[in-house]
Amino acid sequence: MKALLRLLVLAMLLGQASTATAQAPAASGETAAPAPTAQTGTPDETALRYFARQGDTKRVEAEIARLKALYPDWQPPANLLANDYTPDPAIEHIWELYGQGDFAGARAAIAAKQSADPAFTPSEDLLHSLDVGEAGVRLRNASDAAQYETVVSIAAQTPELLTCASVDNLWRVAEAFIKTDKTPRGLDAYKYILTNCTDPQIRLATVQKAMSLLPRADLDPLLALERPGPDGAGEFTPIRLDLARDAIAEVLTGKVGKASDADVSLLESSARQTKVPDDLRLLGWYALNQKKPADGRDWFEMATAADPGALSAHGLAVALLDLDRPGEAEQALAAYSGDSEELTSLYLTAASALLAQDPRPELKPEVLDRIVQETMAAHNAKAAQELGWYAYAFEQPQTAAQWFKLATTWDPQDEPSAYGLLVASDALKDTQTVREIKSQWSAKSARIANFGQATGKRSEITPTASPAEAPAPKVAVTSTPPPASARSSSRSCATFVSPGSLSASQALARGWCLMDLERPADAVANFARALESSAGQVRSDAAYGQALAYIRLGLPDYAMVAAAAAPLTQKRINELQIAIHTKAALAAYEIGDYKNALRALDERARYAPEQNDLLTLRAWSYYHLRRYREAQQIFAAVAATGYQDAVAGLDAAQTALRIQSERGF
Repeated sequence: MKALLRLLVLAMLLGQASTATAQAPAASGETAAPAPTAQTGTPDETALRYFARQGDTKRVEAEIARLKALYPDWQPPANLLANDYTPDPAIEHIWELYGQGDFAGARAAIAAKQSADPAFTPSEDLLHSLDVGEAGVRLRNASDAAQYETVVSIAAQTPELLTCASVDNLWRVAEAFIKTDKTPRGLDAYKYILTNCTDPQIRLATVQKAMSLLPRADLDPLLALERPGPDGAGEFTPIRLDLARDAIAEVLTGKVGKASDADVSLLESSARQTKVPDDLRLLGWYALNQKKPADGRDWFEMATAADPGALSAHGLAVALLDLDRPGEAEQALAAYSGDSEELTSLYLTAASALLAQDPRPELKPEVLDRIVQETMAAHNAKAAQELGWYAYAFEQPQTAAQWFKLATTWDPQDEPSAYGLLVASDALKDTQTVREIKSQWSAKSARIANFGQATGKRSEITPTASPAEAPAPKVAVTSTPPPASARSSSRSCATFVSPGSLSASQALARGWCLMDLERPADAVANFARALESSAGQVRSDAAYGQALAYIRLGLPDYAMVAAAAAPLTQKRINELQIAIHTKAALAAYEIGDYKNALRALDERARYAPEQNDLLTLRAWSYYHLRRYREAQQIFAAVAATGYQDAVAGLDAAQTALRIQSERGF
């Protein structure tokens, strides 16, 4: 059999073997590699005993295999460490150099021994071993230098190099065939290894090396040589999964249109069992690629359960958007919207789709608040535009106009935002703005040019029902009006002027003017321009004005940041803190976060005493937290001043206390 194997390998190297013949040898263990021609006489056991004394088990096994191949009738000594052998230190040194791969040194040592002992003759085994070792070095050097024809030539001349024990040589020969357009012979080399070598790691590595050089179709014959592992599973299962992943990745990169059902099924089965997040997400993206958003959502939900991070949320949001469920997509991305520009863009896409739904959804305050914050942070014109339409739909044309104005500031070429501003301005009877927009856009937009002419309609938008009122007490948020010097500026700020075209002082004055017109969104940009001033007073006024503008926009966090942009007087700091904490208390109360509402009121109390409206808010917060006794005390005190809004609260608190008493609390 071993002689047959050798002939097959030689034939393979010479290009005479067919695929069928290369597969013919049966598996016969690591020593089933091609053997040199059988020798006569007594084998040289010097190397074998030397390696045995060194404890080099691997080399002992290789040497036994080599000697048995040369001397088929030879049997290794039962005890390689027996005292019946007296080593020659000089010969052992030669084998030591051989073992280290120092073949030149070994030959020099032979010459030295012959010089010292003219009767010494090196054994044929030693000389042959050196020949094979040197041929191996030449083969590897040629392979590293991409001299593939030389690789094949050396291998053909030295078949002893092609053994399972020296599988690297076989891999290099296979590569040489493939790189010289002799792929079938390279494939035969891989088949030879898989047919004759039993080491699981070698077998797995062989297929992995083939994967890097051969197309998928050529790998199937190699995979067919798979053997079951100790657990009964195929030894190439990890490779099959890698191939399935690669096949799906090729679809996602546009190289092919569809992966095979077998690949998809294999990875699906594995992913369901292992819950590996990357596999779950890969299958999710593949499902989306194949226009199966429901399947994609399911995979990304499993990925989120296994790895609740931005990567899973990203895919899940895309799937939900494909399913036209923007509300869930917005929620999925809420925690990750600022992680990257891509996620911010996707979040705002989801938010815009949510705002644009028909009929308009009545969003919870916390949802609307985070959409506003992300829109402001990203200066996203599309989201600002949708916020404008959302406000307009709920009959808030003033707010709508501010958002549309902000959108056109961020993207002056955005026609939908300009149209929205036209519609909102028309609703507000702001004829000057309407004229300006039509003058600016009529040449570029037919609907703007024809607005109000073709149908006589003031707007193409049908407002929906008003959103439900939050059960919050009425609280007036006050702040100090702009400086008198600033308010003295004219109201000519109704027309748009780019803040960048103004001096810092002009922008400051314009910012206060816009505040007078209840256009805080526009004022923010002008105050930002004024903050570029080198004059300390202008910067201080601008920081103060910008903070006030953010407060009016319902963005207390931004107001706190703006207030820190320049030094402010203590008086202004107090005023802003009062307004900021008042806004924060209201916002918290509106979303049912009564603990934070009380916390904000406590912060505010550091700067000013609470009036009846805020005392009532505090009492209601206690009431919702079931702290009825404290609520009753505050309601009673406020009601005693004649503040009617506290009377209902007092009744509610007293009723709650009576029920508690009846129940024995």
